Amino acid sequence: MLDLKKIRRELHQIPEMAFHEWETQKLICSYLDKMEGIQYSTFRFPGIVATYQVNEGSYKLFRADMDALPFTEETYCEFQSKNQGWMHACGHDIHMAILLGLMDKVVREKPNQNLVFLFQPAEEGKGGAERIISTNILTQFQITEAYALHVTCDLPVGTISSKAGIIFAIPQEFSVTIHGQAAHAAFPQKGKDALMAGIQIFNLMHSSIQRLFSPVEPVIFHVGHLTAGRICNAVAETCVLEGTHRTLTKQNHDQMNDLIEKTISHVTSLYEMTYELDWLSNYDPVVNNAELCNKLVERVYIAGYCYQEAEIAMTGEDFGFFTSLYPGLLFWLGGGIKKSGLHSSKFLPDEDCIESGVNIFYDMIK
Repeated sequence: MLDLKKIRRELHQIPEMAFHEWETQKLICSYLDKMEGIQYSTFRFPGIVATYQVNEGSYKLFRADMDALPFTEETYCEFQSKNQGWMHACGHDIHMAILLGLMDKVVREKPNQNLVFLFQPAEEGKGGAERIISTNILTQFQITEAYALHVTCDLPVGTISSKAGIIFAIPQEFSVTIHGQAAHAAFPQKGKDALMAGIQIFNLMHSSIQRLFSPVEPVIFHVGHLTAGRICNAVAETCVLEGTHRTLTKQNHDQMNDLIEKTISHVTSLYEMTYELDWLSNYDPVVNNAELCNKLVERVYIAGYCYQEAEIAMTGEDFGFFTSLYPGLLFWLGGGIKKSGLHSSKFLPDEDCIESGVNIFYDMIK
């Protein structure tokens, strides 16, 4: 039986950026090599597809994400990150340990169900799910259900939370560069202030959203990074805004994209400036199958855990590409109530949640 807490700590110490999870893959494969009845293959990029086959029937897919985030860790735990500037600040180390634990339990208990186990790279905005799907490796299996979980420190260990329908929103990241004209601050009329245009775009977007979208279907527009100019006494020649928007429907997603482009075009044309707009990563919404969600509730109570109805999260998760292909289910796994949330340099879930994650995953096989 695997020591899953030890494995989690090994994974936590080697966080890696998207599509560079080679050390992580090597560690996982070292455990898979010892599992009888498990076959696996890798790609030209990091990622592992493992299978357990007992008949000619259908498969259920279970997925864990592998990549980390560019944070300097501040948990001060004894197994802190060894890779400076990188950290498992979203719990993917927990997810991988749980998937290995599930596989270990399957090998020992031998359920009569074919299974696919996916260790997926690059969940954090770099297109890992789409890359895996584009290889067509999954098409050789008749996959009828897909599962994933996400640890959270907003719930106590032993609590599972989910909901039928949309649970994670549609994220769309973007970057816009505005090109103005530099001038001395004493003679602003000789320049074209790109920073002023950037601020006006930001303000117009927020006022337009309040006017155009219904509060019943929330829409988020956020600029998290803005840079402009070079020195304090010059008109900014360029301004870069990098941000994201979040919606719950494809219609609102497309409307937001259109609004952003029209707003940028309108403001820059007023000041005779030019711009470049780049649409970056975006995901499908995570949509939970109602039947699988009902099954989850039943299994949680039978196992003696606590179930809590989830609210829609405006976060993004590329497991949405799998729920677009298959009936799927993602649930929140309680990792202990702590002040530090996801994407925090202090994020450190309680290792006791690993056992509950393995148990619930295994109960969804039956």
